Parts: sequence; C-alpha cells; structure tokens
Amino acid sequence: MHEVLQKNTDLFAWSATDMPGIDSSVVSHKLSIFREARPVTQKRRKMGGEKRKATKVEVHKLISAGFIKEATYTTSLANVVLVKKKNGK
Repeated sequence: MHEVLQKNTDLFAWSATDMPGIDSSVVSHKLSIFREARPVTQKRRKMGGEKRKATKVEVHKLISAGFIKEATYTTSLANVVLVKKKNGK
C-alpha cells in the first residue's frame, strides 16, 4: 500500500493551495438555521501567542486558496480549537 501512495504522491492534495480551481459547490456548505432558533454564543477565550500565530497562518492559507471567506456574525461565536499534530506542529 505504501508503494502505491509513494508512486502517486502527485495525485494527492497536501494543502489547500494544491487544489486551485476546485468548484466551490463540491467543497462548500451552508448552515440551515431556523428563523426561530436562538443563537448560541460561546464565551470568547483568549489564545496564547503561539496558538494565535498558528491560527492566523492557517486562516491565511485557506483565504489565499479561496477555500474560505470572511463572514461577520454579530450574535454568534465559536472558538477555534487547535490540536497538535504528531510531529509537534
């Protein structure tokens, strides 16, 4: 199995920038929210410098690749959850 993956590494997208021109209908979603639903707002949690920097880097990558766009919601907030990879990043 490893041999097949290694022979075909060019077929895989290793980051968002490896997928230019992907039709947004394939990779995007929208939230269907009932008009009567009350928004749930999490209390804003502060991030340390390292986490804040890592978040900005990842968000910038996704915006540059056209995978996400900025949206402003005045009534709802969801905090970013970061998880370290096995390699420590």
